[in-house]
Amino acid sequence: AARRPRRDGDGSVVTVEEAIEEIGIGRTQWVLMLICGLTFCSDAAEVTFLSFVTEQLKCEWGLTSAQQTYITQAVFVGMAFGAPVWGYIADRIGRRPAFLLCSVVICSFGFGTAAANSFFSLLVLRAVVGFGVSGLPVGFDILAEALPAAGRGAFLLYIEFFWTIGSIYTSITAWLTLETLGWRTFTMLAAIPTLVASLGGLVLLPESPRWLYEEGRSDEALQILNEWSKRNGSGKVFEGLKKSKENTHPPGVTELVTNRKLRWNLVFMALVWFGFGVAYFGIVSLLPRIFADIDKAEPFLPTNMTAFGGEAGDNATETVARLLTEVKCDVSFNFADISLSSGAEVLGVVLAIFLIDRPGRTWTQGIFYALGALMAIVLGFRSINLNILTVAACVARLSEMAACSATWVHTPELFPTSVRAEAHGMLNLVSKAGAFLGQYLISDAFSQKVCGFTMAGISLLAGLAALALPETALDELKGELTDDSCSEDEGSAETSSSEE
Repeated sequence: AARRPRRDGDGSVVTVEEAIEEIGIGRTQWVLMLICGLTFCSDAAEVTFLSFVTEQLKCEWGLTSAQQTYITQAVFVGMAFGAPVWGYIADRIGRRPAFLLCSVVICSFGFGTAAANSFFSLLVLRAVVGFGVSGLPVGFDILAEALPAAGRGAFLLYIEFFWTIGSIYTSITAWLTLETLGWRTFTMLAAIPTLVASLGGLVLLPESPRWLYEEGRSDEALQILNEWSKRNGSGKVFEGLKKSKENTHPPGVTELVTNRKLRWNLVFMALVWFGFGVAYFGIVSLLPRIFADIDKAEPFLPTNMTAFGGEAGDNATETVARLLTEVKCDVSFNFADISLSSGAEVLGVVLAIFLIDRPGRTWTQGIFYALGALMAIVLGFRSINLNILTVAACVARLSEMAACSATWVHTPELFPTSVRAEAHGMLNLVSKAGAFLGQYLISDAFSQKVCGFTMAGISLLAGLAALALPETALDELKGELTDDSCSEDEGSAETSSSEE
């Protein structure tokens, strides 16, 4: 039940947490979820579509397997550089400016990708898109900071449906356009969700009142909270805001290192996010390759170049490369199997919603990262029956989606407002390092068995690390960094003194 605000004088003076509890979940939170959900949809679309495009360009541009991997890795390199930048901007300048700016970057370079005319230009454009995509978790933090404790876990998981919608949207648009209208049209369609999210955010996305209050802008925070209260029909009018606890420790990213509790939360959660990056993005990128069918006429490679339009003494490699461009090359995908595995993520989110509060965040992650590990091993055996591979692909994506959904919910609950976005940014960086490794694993540099077993081991490690983290189900979202969270040693010393 929501707690009643305390009364100071004639007006209602409350903490930000109490105000949000009183406001409850209503129209405000649903609008925020729609905007932030569209960013998740665009994130999925921008990342997933490369799995299709690189296979298509393998034929059209004659991309090598290494070049395919470089293009996908470029996105994650951009994300790795962008994650700490956007986290810093969100904690220092504001959540809203960071969100809008990263959306502009994604839109501009996402649509610009359709004009790429060479491997290098495509590489650069996708790296910049990745830089922008890494800022999208800021929207998730805004939503998390607008929710009361009781309904936060399940409500935050609703946003994960948008990721699955993004994956399915990408598969459908690829099916409709990739083989008929070409990859450039497909690329522009993949950027549309971000454009819609950007326009919606510009008009409807407010600044986080928690962040405003932490920055000393309590009047602005109060105004937004009262607007939310009116919009949700709670009937509450707040006259002022006050601190929940006295904060004597200046906020800063250094607290993530100097504060023992936050430090261990960051370390274990980094292992989880790394495993999420390797397993989820690795499996998603692997499936189009498993279910792709490339028909390419094998050219006869002559030793006498003059017989094939070359001059005596011509470089054989150059002549063969020219011949290869004239060879018919068609690529098609088993969209039914790919879409089925994407749709399985919906069930993964549903399962996470039922389990997120009981047994809780940690066990939900532990169970499903372990199940995803088992399925990754099965996917390592490409020679087995296609129906078995399809089932394994569905269960793998279901498991990894359920697990990473719980990871997304758990993360903002482990860190206070003053460092939340930066911590989230750092962890996002770690996940992209994992995703970068995942793209290397699925390349021709490794056999599919090695790929499957490696992803399985890392996914299992993520599950074990999640079980080592504190459970936060139904806890209030951390506000300021207070004296009693300074370190476990200090807390223990104070306890001992009080007992004496």
